[in-house]
Parts: sequence; C-alpha cells; structure tokens
Amino acid sequence: MNAKQIINYIPIELLQELCLKYAIDHQVKKLDGVSMFQLLLYSFLTTKETSYRVIEEVYHSVTFASVAHSKHAGVKYNSIRDRLIGLNPAYFESIYKACLMKFETELKSSSNIIAFDSTMVTASSKLLKNGMKVNKKGDKRYVKFTIGFRKIPVHSAIFTDQHHLSEDIALGETIMSYTSKGDDIIVFDRGLQSRKVLEELNESEFQFVTRLNPNVRYDILKEQMLTPTILNPNGLILEHDFVVRLYDKKGMATKGFYRLIITSKDGNPLYFLSNIKELDAFEIAHIYKQRWQIEVFFRFIKQQLNFSHLLSRNENGIQVVLYMTMIAALLLTVFKNVNNYKGYKIPKIKLANQLEALIIEEIVIMCGGNPQIIMSFYNSA
Repeated sequence: MNAKQIINYIPIELLQELCLKYAIDHQVKKLDGVSMFQLLLYSFLTTKETSYRVIEEVYHSVTFASVAHSKHAGVKYNSIRDRLIGLNPAYFESIYKACLMKFETELKSSSNIIAFDSTMVTASSKLLKNGMKVNKKGDKRYVKFTIGFRKIPVHSAIFTDQHHLSEDIALGETIMSYTSKGDDIIVFDRGLQSRKVLEELNESEFQFVTRLNPNVRYDILKEQMLTPTILNPNGLILEHDFVVRLYDKKGMATKGFYRLIITSKDGNPLYFLSNIKELDAFEIAHIYKQRWQIEVFFRFIKQQLNFSHLLSRNENGIQVVLYMTMIAALLLTVFKNVNNYKGYKIPKIKLANQLEALIIEEIVIMCGGNPQIIMSFYNSA
C-alpha cells in the first residue's frame, strides 16, 4: 500500500456527507470541514512539532495545495485556531469510526486482547483553566487521555475533572463504556485496584487480566494444577494458580471468585488476576505481557504525532485533536502493517517521503517540465 492509497483511505464523498450531517460548514466561507480535516491530517503526518503557526505554513505550502479540497489566501493561524475550537468533535469521531470499520477485518483476525491505559498531557494553569492538579503547590494542570488499544486505538475518553485523577475511576468508566465483542479480553495495569470496579467488570461479563500488588488480601478456595512450571525465555517462574475471593480496604469480601496466578522473576513476586476460567496460568501471564504495546503506542503519538503538548486548550479543540491523532495513528498503522514495516518512526518518514514524491510529480506535470515555473508556485504560496 502506498501513500496515495492511504490518502484515499477516507473517501472525499464520506467527508462531505459527514459535513452535511453535522452542519460543519454552516455560514463558513473559508476553512470548510473537508479542508480542515485534510489540513490537520497532513500536518500530523508530515510535521513533528505541530503548532497553529506551523499549520498556517502547511496550509499555504505548495505541497498541501496539491491535495487540498479548497484553499483561500489570507488564512492566518488565529483563524485556524478559532475554526478548530468551533468544530463539532462528532464529525471527527465519525470519520475515525469509519476508518475503524474499514480496518475491523484485520483486527478480528489478529487479536482479541484490548489493553486499556491512560496518559497525561500538561500545560500551565495560566493557559489551561480546566484540568487536574497533581501537585497542589505546582502551576501545572493535566488532561488525562484513556485509551483502549488493539494494534490501533479502538476506544477513548478525555478527563479534566479532579476525581478522574484516580485510575480506578478513569479506567473503570472507560472500560465499562466500551462495547465488548464476544471473546475480547481486557488488560489493564495496577492503577485500577478497586474491588468494586473489578466486581462491576466481572458482573458485566468483561473478561480481564490485570496485576495486583503482592500485599493483596485473599482467601484461597482451591489450588489448580500448574502446567508448565516455567515460562521461557523470560525466566518467569509459575508458583501457584489459586481460585480466590478478594478483600477490599474495609475487609469486605468480593462476591465473585477470581484466578490469582502467583509467579516470580529474579526473586521478585508478580501477581496476576483474571476472571477467565478456560486459559491456563501460562496464557494468562502471557496476555498481560502484551499490555506493553499500549505503552509503545503512547510513546509513538507523543514523540511522532506531537501528542506531548496541547495544541488546543479548549475542551472542544482537545477532543478534535484526540480524534485526529487516532486517525493519523490508524492510517500509519495500516501503512506499516500492509508493508510489513517495523515500529512507527520509520513508517512515518517513508509515508511523508512518498507523499512528497507524489506532490513533486504533480507539480512537474503542471509545469510541463519547466523548472522555472516551479518557483512561481512557491512565490504564490
């Protein structure tokens, strides 16, 4: 799959249809919905440090002109900013869901494991009025992004209020709002410890795997046979596979029964918890290990898609940027997987290079092979 196919992954007809559905272009003469989507996507895919001034330069570039739905002179960064915070996030959410449906066949055939985790993005409290405070004495506010990830993000939530600083609340709410499909297995880390949330997930028939702190209180109902005893090549030693009832901080026992897999590595205890009966202890420990992929994804979007800072400090704009980041990540994942590339950094460079080559080819054709005419495009940009 090449860059041209990636750009056409989202048909222009669909973008126009969704613009009508969400009244995106009502009383708008410049920066229509299709153009804003293309501008943001092109900026995310081809630049590393995205800001409104950078996006303004992209908008007036020769390269963007060759792919833009429409283009107007005199568009400034503040116009882009105002348009971004006024756009309906549902428009971008619908585009993402359309991409997800297109990618769904590969998702179903590849994995049923969905890792949930959160990442925080910060800004000065002078710039970000609505956000969490981690340090009461500090001058920083945080926005929490919680994502469900299965090769690509399949579910997301944004939190700015203080009580969502707790992962028990943020992760719990996000997982419970996800529509589980058949054999999905939800994986999350020790940030979610609430026995109440674990009970809610269990009663809602979510299959899950997580880790617990070794000081957990529990009653052993029975012990199951271990096969095999050692997980190679990681040196993780299986010690016990218990069926247990857990206790909360108030000493109340859970209604549900859970699998507690006790292991050790280099002498350190590792406790895994699951409500899945059919899998053996080896498989449960291996499922949790796959949660690491969401950490790789967070590092990728922060380093390569500029998700380490807030382009917009407006709640509406933050939602738009989140969906645009997930769309860009999905398209890069499609490009990476189909072409059997490794990692994310190199595929992004390859995609940007292919886009540039396509645009240069188009400019050469427009110039009739005369290099002098090329400068007129740059001078008018």
